[in-house]
Amino acid sequence: MLFMNGSIESSNFSERLKELLFYHELTAKQLSVIIGISRATAYRWTKKPLQIKRKNLIAIADYFSCTIEFLIGRSNDDTKIKPKKCPDLTSQVKKIMNEQNISTYQFEKTSKFKCSYFNAWNKGYEPSVQILIDLADFFGCTIDYLVGRE
Repeated sequence: MLFMNGSIESSNFSERLKELLFYHELTAKQLSVIIGISRATAYRWTKKPLQIKRKNLIAIADYFSCTIEFLIGRSNDDTKIKPKKCPDLTSQVKKIMNEQNISTYQFEKTSKFKCSYFNAWNKGYEPSVQILIDLADFFGCTIDYLVGRE
């Protein structure tokens, strides 16, 4: 399968999504039904840079059995992966902090994130792709690892 090679930009998601839809012979409308979003939202994702939320990003990557890194253009490796249930983001971030011996205090002082983000995530706030990219870069891991997909 041939996919575009690009830098990390939000428009890469739109291009990659269009390619996946074409390859799988799907329309944005069909994808919207599959992952449970509005048709207008799915259509917008194929047209311009976006603010897609974590849960929708995971749903799309799961449907196409690809990594989030591939889906947003951070990787050109289109190896199929098996979807799995992801933990909540706060638990996963705290797990990574523990693995890397980073205290909550250190996290808040050395990253651009405040610990109040944990409360927001626990209350259902879905971080954008950019927040996931920034967290993955801070921890030196993939977005898929960050959200618990690998």
